[in-house]
Amino acid sequence: MVVKKLLDMITKGKISPGDKLPSTEHLAKTIGTSVISAREAVKNLENIGIVEISHGRGIFMTRGAPVIEELLEARKVIESYSAVAAAQKKEPEGLAQIRYFLDEMGRYSREGDIDSYSEMDYEFHLAIGKAAGNRILFKTLENIRELLQYQQSTINRVPDIMRLSSVRHHEIFDAISVGDGEKAGSRMRVHISEVIEFWKRHIGPQIKRGG
Repeated sequence: MVVKKLLDMITKGKISPGDKLPSTEHLAKTIGTSVISAREAVKNLENIGIVEISHGRGIFMTRGAPVIEELLEARKVIESYSAVAAAQKKEPEGLAQIRYFLDEMGRYSREGDIDSYSEMDYEFHLAIGKAAGNRILFKTLENIRELLQYQQSTINRVPDIMRLSSVRHHEIFDAISVGDGEKAGSRMRVHISEVIEFWKRHIGPQIKRGG
């Protein structure tokens, strides 16, 4: 809840790079959570470079490109590699897990349940990372869970994105399941590149207008 509140403020332009953020005590009181939880959430955002904690001064948003666009560019690199490695390993257990989340996304898409679809969307990408067998890259995806889920639940509300993503998800899985690493990596790059374009076209202008 705390992470979502902060990310909402950042992506909607209510906080700009270099601005001071509300204190953890204020966040805890506003959202209705404990100060300990608020501090943990802020610490998580500091660990991935979104905010900077200056003892005695407060919490500040770091300077740089819009956070979600940075996240998507990083995902394109990490997850393209993961798709290639998962295809090369092609282990039955990993394939079964990826297939499960793919099917769950299909079910929630038909039901129009965007939040549950977005959760399975995250799990699908995480399962590919796990199937790749690189523990460092897998842990990286786990460590930015809140940021990934926020990005996916936001972008998946854009008209037509779930339909297009479904096509790409099936293409990625099909390539992994037959061991075609080159195609799996290529399809993943195309998928995330399209998400970046959707974000810039549909969400970016809203942020510039202030929500």
